[in-house]
Order: sequence, then structure tokens, then C-alpha cells
Amino acid sequence: MNFTMSEMDFIEDAESYVPIAESEKPVIKSEEELRQLLEKRRAETAENGRSGMPDFIHTKFIGLDLSGWDMTDLNLKRATFDGCNLNKTDFSGSDMDHVAFYNNDLRGMKLCKCNARGCSFRFQNMEGMDLSGANIYASVLEDAINQDKVITDEDTRWYKMRCPEIGEAFIAWKCCTDLRVVMMLVPREAKRCMATMETGRAEKVKVLKITSIDETENYTWAQSTVDPDFYYEVGKWLEPANGFQEDRWKDSSPGIHFFLDRQQCVDYQSK
Repeated sequence: MNFTMSEMDFIEDAESYVPIAESEKPVIKSEEELRQLLEKRRAETAENGRSGMPDFIHTKFIGLDLSGWDMTDLNLKRATFDGCNLNKTDFSGSDMDHVAFYNNDLRGMKLCKCNARGCSFRFQNMEGMDLSGANIYASVLEDAINQDKVITDEDTRWYKMRCPEIGEAFIAWKCCTDLRVVMMLVPREAKRCMATMETGRAEKVKVLKITSIDETENYTWAQSTVDPDFYYEVGKWLEPANGFQEDRWKDSSPGIHFFLDRQQCVDYQSK
């Protein structure tokens, strides 16, 4: 695929990943055990002169009180935190890709300059979470609490919507059956939203053009790949048949779904 604006290393890693059995994942249930492991692995990393991070990949942290702990610069990829107190825990600089959070206290947690792509924050309270410089591509914020009360800066990636948030028209794209590519206008008055990926949703569009992938053929109509009764016709204004979900974090929900980039749209549908 040629996702020109995407996180290609993340996508390739996710596509090639082979899951391991839950029984094979390390489990830590004691603060003292974790403290000793942190000291040991940080010392080993320093002694060996390795530039890598102390490794806690796939580790399950269960019921730990890590409030205020220094968990910086660790490899926590695909780890799980379940029932932990992570209030003001500092994970800055750590690799947090694909981390799952369940039933934790995340208030004030620091993910500064972290790769936190593909994380699950569902049902977690994100109030005061510091995402300064963090990359949260493809992370799930649906059903989380206080997503609007996190701390971000100009270097935070994928928290801010990529499309104009309000009052500005823009061009969007989608691919339909038979790989017909639809060019659409999202008008300035239409509600629109994006979560943490390249795709978005709009409440109203005008179909401007429909072509083949290679743009050698033009069509007057295209059929939706999701709803066989929904058609895109050149020159027509359209609204989603099942309404529009205004919660931006509910990514797979009612609305006319779109890409901002034509090639990404084509790659996604033809992969």
C-alpha cells in the first residue's frame, strides 16, 4: 500500500504480527517484583551499552499501584495494564504501541513523546493525561471519559482532526463497488469529524466526479460497498441514510465515510 500520510511501520508491523497465547505472556502482580525487574533491566541495558529500551513487551501488569512511578524509556509494546493505579505515572519516551488499558486510573498519566499507536483507552478516564509530543495514530478513544481534557501540544500527532473542523469546505474521496472512485465536496455547513486515523465522516456531501482507479473512465453513478441500496450520482447532494453520529471518537458509525487523500482511498479499498 502507498499510504502517503500514514504510519507505515505501524501498519506493516500490525499486518505481520503473529499473536501469542495469553499463557505465554509475562505477568507482574507485585510492585516489588516490578521494581526489581526495572532496576535489573535498566542496569543490563546500561552495562551492555545497548541503545534499546528495557524490554517489557507483551507484559501484563495486574492490580499494581504505580501512581507517580518513573516508567520512562521502556519497551511496553503490546503490554496490558489491568486494574492499575497509573495516576501521574510517567511513561514519557516509552514505546506504548498497542498497549491495552482496562479498569485503570489514568488521570494525569504522562505519555510525552511516546509512540502510543493502536492503544485502547476505551472506558478509561483520560482527564489530565499528557499527550505532548505523543503519536496516538489508530488509538481507540471511543467510550473513554474526558477525551477533551487531555494535554496536547503542536507535536501531538493524530489527536487533532486532519480535516477542517468547522466552517470550511473541502474535497474528500471514497471508493465504491467495482473500484469506482468518488470525488466529493463536503460543504462548509456540513458537520464532519475524524478520530485518530485518515478516515472521517460527514453529514452531507455533493458528488463531483466518479472515475476508475486509473482515471481513464468516467461514470455517472457508483454503488456503496456497505449499503447496496445507497448510490452516489454525479451532481447530487447526499446525506447518510442512517443519520450522522457527532461523537468523533465513534469511528465506525453513521455518516458518509471518506478519505482526504485519493491514493489512500484507492489503496484501502484495493488492498
